[in-house]
Order: sequence, then structure tokens, then C-alpha cells
Amino acid sequence: MSRDEAPSIAALFQVVFDPKAGYTTAWKRSVPELDLSGVEYKSLPSGLHGVPQDLVYFIHDGQHAGISSFAQQEADQAHRNASFCAVGVLVSVSHGRLGKGWLHAPSLRQLADGVLKHNDIGALERFWEKHRLDDARSRQPSSRDEIRDSLVTSLKRKRGLSGVSDGLKLSDSTIATDHPALYMPGLLDSFGPLLFPLYRAALLRKRILLIGSPPVQVNCNAVYLLSVISGIPQPATEALSPDTDSLLRTQPLFSVGVADIASLSSKDDRTGWIATSTDDILGDKHKLYDLLVELPKPAPGSKRQWPRLRTADGKIIKASQRDLRRYRMLQAELKRLRLARNSHADGVESGGSESDEAPMLGSRHILAESAVSDKLPDGENEVVEPVSWTAAAYNSFLWWASAGSTQGDTDADEEMRFEHELLGDLPHLQDVLQDEDHDPAPADSEEANQLDAEETATMLTSYFHRLTEHFITSMASIVNEADDETEEGVEEDEIAITADDVRAMGLDVWSENDAEFVREMLRLWFDREAAVAVEGVRMCGVKVC
Repeated sequence: MSRDEAPSIAALFQVVFDPKAGYTTAWKRSVPELDLSGVEYKSLPSGLHGVPQDLVYFIHDGQHAGISSFAQQEADQAHRNASFCAVGVLVSVSHGRLGKGWLHAPSLRQLADGVLKHNDIGALERFWEKHRLDDARSRQPSSRDEIRDSLVTSLKRKRGLSGVSDGLKLSDSTIATDHPALYMPGLLDSFGPLLFPLYRAALLRKRILLIGSPPVQVNCNAVYLLSVISGIPQPATEALSPDTDSLLRTQPLFSVGVADIASLSSKDDRTGWIATSTDDILGDKHKLYDLLVELPKPAPGSKRQWPRLRTADGKIIKASQRDLRRYRMLQAELKRLRLARNSHADGVESGGSESDEAPMLGSRHILAESAVSDKLPDGENEVVEPVSWTAAAYNSFLWWASAGSTQGDTDADEEMRFEHELLGDLPHLQDVLQDEDHDPAPADSEEANQLDAEETATMLTSYFHRLTEHFITSMASIVNEADDETEEGVEEDEIAITADDVRAMGLDVWSENDAEFVREMLRLWFDREAAVAVEGVRMCGVKVC
């Protein structure tokens, strides 16, 4: 199947709400032996009546991805003043996380609208005959292990940008408008600095449940992107043992509901999953998940509301000060990318004579910016860990010891170099910033927004995959070094991780959450325990932590 070709479908169905019978599958077609039980509940999550239309993604039987288009119109009082339906398809997950089902989204919207307004069942029949799987192509792997192995093999084949597995590499042509990757700018904007602890939780293969109101498509897009950025890039797999193959990619389950509680409870905790639901009651099932993400309800014109990350035992998770600086840096780089795209060949303000490091020249000011400010923009202080007393004392001591000089090799300089290594040689980013022959930005605002979304998705996916590779290879090196220092064939009971090690990983040495992340990463990916040193300040020979 080519990149832009819509996949063949294993099933097509229409779901309606009957005032007496409830959710009902009014019409359906499927390949032989495919059980469609439950698609009526997956296709119509609670709360959809509050939006005129929506797109719902879900997983069915572990082998198929579902995509359902919801539409509604006004009706008589017998139908509670509203009539609605959903038209959906099932496609094989062998084509990816969603089986590229989003390529059918425009057609499904038309079908749902036609059925709702004109009861156009004939259109459903024609669509089924055109896109149905034939018998030879409908055969699926016989076991979940075979499916998993095929996905792992596929993952290991993908190398992405610049010869490494930078992840999401979009089509050279404009991609489908419903591709979940186009939500990447929205993901960064919605979560802000919280995207980083959420990404780390996904790396730890936690069971992550997003609770929010419709539109469901936006929340499903977030699930998709979180599963993408938390995937393990191919170079990093070389540092891992074969028994971690099942962990290389977390399971994106997309939309789930009350009917899925039993199946969620029976899933393997070690591999983790990411899902979203409109059923608040799932948030009360504390044994069901490891991390609950409470999404704010859309409220135009009101104060900026951030998501809330809460563990199953009630602990609120916030971003670290390092996360905040990293978030600001990424925002600045994306802004610089947009400016470059919108400039003509000779209009880039930085000039054509600058070095390859030009894209990151302004980052030092962002990284060095004081994070002690009482008021952060957009209420970021609500989602970021406060600066600890020891961190403030340490920074003050450095300033005093250097007589206020900023020329020394400061932590900000180290952070800038670290980020430059992650971003500095991304081919697509460099092409846009330096190519004198690049095309000017599209005049059409919708096309320009889509191009910006594609570039953002490519850049951020590459960034997170490189960060993941750095985490894993750094930890593998520490483990190997510790074992080399012991007797042959004997492993250290506990790996010692210094504050310098944590800093070199790109983490916050002052954050206990980051220290716990290191401990859990070593436990999950290397089956080792770690003792992570806490950064402190020595005054008059006394260490203050």
C-alpha cells in the first residue's frame, strides 16, 4: 500500500441511538469471522451530543483500529430534540498504530451526513464494495505474539531522519488533513512543560489515562503522538537486551469507556498503554491506571487552564525547572523555524554568512533566564516544581564566586550545548533555515498552518527520539562501566548514579521526580536497581541538601 492510499477495510458499520434500545448497530458489513461486538459503544463515547460532529479512534480485538465519524442534527422531542449516528470502519493495525484509517475520515463524514439526512444506505453499500478486504488480504496473524513481533520488526526497520530513527517522517507531499501528527503544535501548546513528565511516564511504560470532554478526535490525536514520541529509536535498541522487545512501543488504545474496564484491568502492566476517555468514572478506578491526566474543559475567553497529572495514589506530578527551560527553548526554535519559512531566500534576518549553529544562537538567553520568577507566563508556575532552596543557594553561590561574571562554563552553557546536539543537525530544520532556494510560505493560511504542523511534528518527534536515545545509551554506559569494575560475571547490586550523571542525561539534578525516573528506567530497561545521588550545596564543609 502506498503512503497516500487509503487502506482496505475489514468492516463498515452504522451506529445509531435508539431511545428504547440504546446504542444499536443499525447496519454492518464485515469480512468473515470478524466479531463486531462492542463497536456500538466504542463509536459513540459519552458526551458526544455536546458537539455537532467528531471523529473517534479506538482499538478493536487487538488486531484492528477503528475510526468512526459522528454527526448529529436537530430532531423532534421523541428523539430528545436531536438525532445522531456514527459511521465507522475497521482496518488492520498491520499498517501502523491506526492502520492509516484517518485517510477514510473525509468519506466517513460524508457517509454519516448522508445517512443522517437522507438515510442513504446505498452509499454505505457502495463504499463497502469499493474498499472491502478480499479473502486473501483479510487473513490476519493468528496470535497476538505474531502481531507484536511484526510491529517490533517494523519498528526496527524504520530509521527516520538523517540515517537514525528520528521517528515521524511525513510524506513529501501535503499529508491528509486528519493525520494525527498535525496536532503536534496543539499538543505542545496544550501541555506546555507538562509534556516532558508525561513523555517520561510513557517511556516508563506507565498505564496513562487521559480524561476529558469531546471533541474526542483531539484527545485521540494526543494519545497517538504520545505513543510516537515515547517509542524507542532503533539505535537505542542496540543497547537493550532482547527481552525488552515487547516494550519498544507502548500500546495506544485511543478512546475507551466503561465497557472497556474489564479488558483494561487484564492487560499486562509491564508494557503499559495510553488511552483517553470521556467517562469520568474511570478516573475513580485507581487500580486501572498509573497516571491520570485530567484535561481541562474548553472555555473560550477564560483564564488559561493546564492539564493536571495525578498518580493513582493521588500525587500531583509537575514539570521540573529543567523542563520549563527546555519547553521555552523548543518554543523559541519553532518560532525561528516559522520566521525562516515565511522569509524569502535573502530575507532571513540572521544572514546567509552565519555558521551552522545559527538556529541555536538565541537559545543561551532562554536557557540562562532565571527560573525564579514569581510570575511565569500563562500560569506556568502552576504546573512547574518551585525552585528548591538548595538550587537557589547553589545558583547564588555560583554568581558570588564568579563575581557576577557570565563568561564561565555555567550550567546554562552546558544545557545549551546539550540542546544543540539534539536539534542542531536535524536535516529538515537546517534545510529550511539555511537553504537560499527554499520556497516561500504558502499564501493560503490553512495550507501554511498545515505546513507548520508538519514541520513541528517532524522536528519534535526527532527531538524526543534523540532524547530517548540519549537516556538509554547513557544509562547503558553507566551500567556497563559499573559491571566492568566488579569481578567477572558479578553484577553490582545497586548502580551508583551521581548528580553529574543526572545532569549529563539532560535531567534536573534538583528534582526528586527526575531521580525517580532514573531509578525506574534502570529497573524497567536494564533490570537493575540504582542509587541516585541528591545534589547539594557545601558551605563551610557541611553539605546542605
